[in-house]
Amino acid sequence: MFRILLSIISVMLFSALLYAGDNVVAKLNDTVLTDKDLEAQVDKVILRTTFHRNVPLEKRKRFYDIAIEELITRELQYQDAVARSIELDKEKLNAHMEAIRKRYKSEDAFKTALKKEGLTEEQFRSREEKDMIIETVIAKTVSEPAQITESELKDYYEKNISKFMQPESVKIRLISTKDEKKAGEILARIKKGEDFGDIAYNMSEDDYRVKGGELSYMHKGRMLPAIDDVAFKMKAGEVSDLIKADDKWYIIKMEDKKPEHQIPYEEIKVKLEKDIEAKREKELNEKWMADLKAKAKIEIFLKKESTDKAK
Repeated sequence: MFRILLSIISVMLFSALLYAGDNVVAKLNDTVLTDKDLEAQVDKVILRTTFHRNVPLEKRKRFYDIAIEELITRELQYQDAVARSIELDKEKLNAHMEAIRKRYKSEDAFKTALKKEGLTEEQFRSREEKDMIIETVIAKTVSEPAQITESELKDYYEKNISKFMQPESVKIRLISTKDEKKAGEILARIKKGEDFGDIAYNMSEDDYRVKGGELSYMHKGRMLPAIDDVAFKMKAGEVSDLIKADDKWYIIKMEDKKPEHQIPYEEIKVKLEKDIEAKREKELNEKWMADLKAKAKIEIFLKKESTDKAK
């Protein structure tokens, strides 16, 4: 059973300082996570979700729930790796550390960066090693088992071939305006032989004008019904009369039409492979984490009001 005990005790009193010390925010089996761990993870969450690096303390608290969950997830993964005796090749770690060093202009610059983070070189190395061990256990448990072979992929395609039918689609150019008189004048100019794309660029009143009114291939139901009805009856090269739809006037030119057809395996296989493997990874990861949480004793000591007030 997944035991997350939300403590009512005031274990943490967050002050205006972002890094208040080594107060315990959670305990997983025999491992403790501190407020420094939490704040470091909040930094990572902020970098992924916002353009702003310098976020005030009260706003940082909005990320605590996400950060604590991510810390718990990664710690459980690490503990599982240790239990399974998954180790890291020291040469691989050395190469990784050397690559990090090379990002800095000098050894002094590297040491200054560590000092700014409040880390010794040994602490930094241990952190990087832990991250790489977690990446390794994720690969062994999720990424690698989720991979699909060429024969499995082709078999899936053949058994689900009806899913890979491309419906009839059209490629059009479009001009739109709210002014009926203007629309009529535009249509007259097109009928006299002026270039549809040039007129669309200069006179249309929608975002497609920058591409000369060109839309990508669309199948039925992707455009306004009134435009659908006209477009799918046209032949390549034809220009429509004025079409009234959605309080605007439209003129369309048929560029190309593709009949319904079967998408070849070679054309779809890269996307299909990614989709299947992503689905497998999600399922494997969810089961893995559910199993780990069911066996673990997880205690969270982060004061609930510290996150509630920030919401």
